[in-house]
Amino acid sequence: MLNNQIQLNSKQKDNLLKSRFKVSTLTTWLALCGFGLSSPAYSKDSTLKEEEEKKVVVTGSRIKKVDLNNLKPILSISREEFDKQGFASAKDVIDSITQNTGGTVDNSFTFGFTPAASSVNIRGLGFGHTLVLVDGRRLPIYPVGINGTSNFVDLSSIPTAFIERVDVLTDGASAVYGSDAVSGVINVITRKDIEGISMNYRFGDTSDGGFTNHRYNLMTGARNGDTQIDLIFDIWSQDALLATQRDYANSDVADASGSYSAGGVSFLGLNSGFVYQHPDCGTANDPIGGLSIADVDVSVFSSGELWCGFDRAPYRQLIAPQDKFSLMTRLSYEVTPDLTLFSRIGYSNSETDTQAEPNFYGGALFNGFGTAVLNNGAILPPGAVNNPTTGSAFEEPGVFVRRLVEFGPRQTKIENNSINMLLGLEGSFANGQYDWEMGLSFNRTELDSDSNNILLSALNSAVDNGLDLFETIPQSVVNALTFNANQESYSSNRVFDFSISGDLPVSLDAGPIQFALALEYVNEKYRDNPDPLVLQGDAFDGQTSGGGERDHLGIGGELSFPFSDKFELDIALRWDDYDDASSVNSAVSPRIAMAYRANENFLTRFSWGRSFRAPDMQRLFGGQTESFIDILDPEFLVDTNGLPCTDITAPDCSPTLIQSVSLLTGANIDLKEEEGSNLNLGFVLEFDNGLDLSIDYFQVELDEVVTAINPQSIVNLCTFQGLLCENVVRDGAGTLFGSSAFIESNAVNFAEQDTSGIDLIINYDWRNDSGVWSTSLNITRVNEFVTQFADGSRRIENVELGFLPEYRANFVMDWDKERWGATFRLNYVDKLGGAFCNGFCDKTEFVDSWTTTSVSGRYEIGDYTRIIMGINNLGNEAPPQDPTQTTWPFFINGSGYYNAVGREFYFQVDTTF
Repeated sequence: MLNNQIQLNSKQKDNLLKSRFKVSTLTTWLALCGFGLSSPAYSKDSTLKEEEEKKVVVTGSRIKKVDLNNLKPILSISREEFDKQGFASAKDVIDSITQNTGGTVDNSFTFGFTPAASSVNIRGLGFGHTLVLVDGRRLPIYPVGINGTSNFVDLSSIPTAFIERVDVLTDGASAVYGSDAVSGVINVITRKDIEGISMNYRFGDTSDGGFTNHRYNLMTGARNGDTQIDLIFDIWSQDALLATQRDYANSDVADASGSYSAGGVSFLGLNSGFVYQHPDCGTANDPIGGLSIADVDVSVFSSGELWCGFDRAPYRQLIAPQDKFSLMTRLSYEVTPDLTLFSRIGYSNSETDTQAEPNFYGGALFNGFGTAVLNNGAILPPGAVNNPTTGSAFEEPGVFVRRLVEFGPRQTKIENNSINMLLGLEGSFANGQYDWEMGLSFNRTELDSDSNNILLSALNSAVDNGLDLFETIPQSVVNALTFNANQESYSSNRVFDFSISGDLPVSLDAGPIQFALALEYVNEKYRDNPDPLVLQGDAFDGQTSGGGERDHLGIGGELSFPFSDKFELDIALRWDDYDDASSVNSAVSPRIAMAYRANENFLTRFSWGRSFRAPDMQRLFGGQTESFIDILDPEFLVDTNGLPCTDITAPDCSPTLIQSVSLLTGANIDLKEEEGSNLNLGFVLEFDNGLDLSIDYFQVELDEVVTAINPQSIVNLCTFQGLLCENVVRDGAGTLFGSSAFIESNAVNFAEQDTSGIDLIINYDWRNDSGVWSTSLNITRVNEFVTQFADGSRRIENVELGFLPEYRANFVMDWDKERWGATFRLNYVDKLGGAFCNGFCDKTEFVDSWTTTSVSGRYEIGDYTRIIMGINNLGNEAPPQDPTQTTWPFFINGSGYYNAVGREFYFQVDTTF
């Protein structure tokens, strides 16, 4: 259920259902989509007439008006719905809406550069294409990009306790807000005017173990004359969810398609290509603490190779542990009846601890040489004292291939400190005919990341000089070669904004023409400082880097024409200008929207506008980032036995999976801004019997899309279309295995990305002797999602058998009677193509659809305390397996479509003093 305001009590619901108002606002109805319908909510002392006459600023416009004909599709999720439906954070809410067809990234993405943050991908157009606001104002970007490339606003930085409601505009809004509002706007409205003291405690735990979590909120506020002060504390703590706590991910071979890593304890002969396993491999006497696995069949260089293997999964996390503390205070002072001063200060601190298996080592053949210490890359010549073949009949040069267990698991501690400050004035003049607001804000996010790392060149040198990796590495060597890799990053913005709205001295049949003018100036900076040794390429694990600054000026205006009680027309126009070292300059974004109400039950609405998005700071000013990725190499085809195909047209012939291919991602100062258009056509039906329905057709066309193209797509485009082959660098043998091989994916403007679809919302509420009932069905269908990488190239469809689900749906039913209540929620994600189906998926490469259900019950104890108990994922549904993914964790992790939490029980108590 979605509400713009607070919840009605039972008596108010009964009265409202009996009278069932006939002149309802579309703001209310559209706010009810997606989470079940509840009646329009009013404070206890208000009346329907007072609410209708109240002028408000609705997300998607700066005009303050009585919004009888909302021209924009808006979801509004109240704090009350957070609790009823078991959402623990703003990210959980956005995850659940059906318009979020591109999923999210969160701290289940433990192998990425951003395991401490979360981001959303509404309409699938890319992270950062949805504008995130707090009280209508911009936040700074997260200083580290997703995959080292894409900047975004961290949703997890907004504590749940601060939130009154979340408005989600699912249409483009560049004409009002400027850059980034391409696929929509998320506007978090914070709490204000708190009275008394309220406390909230939530405890959650899972039936299969892991992810135990606690949330504690304290809110207090008071008014003294003309002064209101609010204070909010929020504490959140979550334990790790380890791979060993889920059967489907507790081993590298938890699925039959998986295989252990080749990195146990082996020696690769460079003349023969033979793999010499440690003689004690697979026993307790091996040099890595009995963790090796004998005779692992992994085709690294040729089929039929048997390696001393290693199981990585016991070290891995499905969700990283995190602790967070947040504080917000708000002050407002009524200087005069027409002038109010307001301020808000917020601070947040979080710590996230990630862990992965110990580093893989294979000398210069696999890891490179490093730079700080001269070395021969640990390529051991025949006769070397630590060469296992020395003295044998098969003496030959070679390299150790090994997991560096003695150095411990790779662990990173990420500390995030954020501060936001706002000071402003708002008021009215000319007897309330004109309203204005002015604000000055400063926001800064700082990251301090520490991880254990190994000096690559020094390890190579130690092996060159006799370190025997068929023996346990001495602790003295571990101590000498280990260093703490520190990365310090920050981002900030300084924002000045001014807006004025009111009535023009020109009236139409339904009232005066209304206007709004707005000015916004933003100065934003970011700096990402990696450890010097990491930057020099002398470490095992990479970090991102870069830094830049730019100024942004936006000036916009809106006009609203109430031609009659049945027809309304809005137009908006905004000019934005960017000043930085790039070639991005200015853009003009127009928008037109209209609504026609044929009668009190039926309304039609239409909007069209131009949108634009300035390139990410990371893509303009970032340094080169190295990461590792698994690739299906279509140049090397194998059969089901892992043997080279003699007939490449055979049905069992498929590309070879290459693990840990080096991926280099870089910036491009010559990027242009993205430009596009948004179209929305909708119909709303409202009936007196408690039923209402809305259906909206959306279309987004985006040109000059900025992206670092997916590396699998780069390889595929090179093989099948002869495009981007300069970005695929193979080793001397023509493979992607060796340390000299890499894929380069720099930021570019490619031709086009288009999507269209349907949002359907059906709400129905009724009353009977058993109580008040509310239901909602919300369905999004993606008709098409087409990508064209270059002018003249083939257009690739990415729906259903591509990278997006064709359907997302949820259904919510809520029951309320006196002090009791209950909520049921169903969430559905349609099938989609596997991550490694080469963009040409067939039906055997589907990821199955995923359906989960959740339930909760609540009871009010007296007038001041409420208890909620619930179960998320009642059926304990595991994420569906990706049939194309033959490596851990065997499902599309960190996507927002699925999560590994499983069945979660939670208990919550709210009390007010």
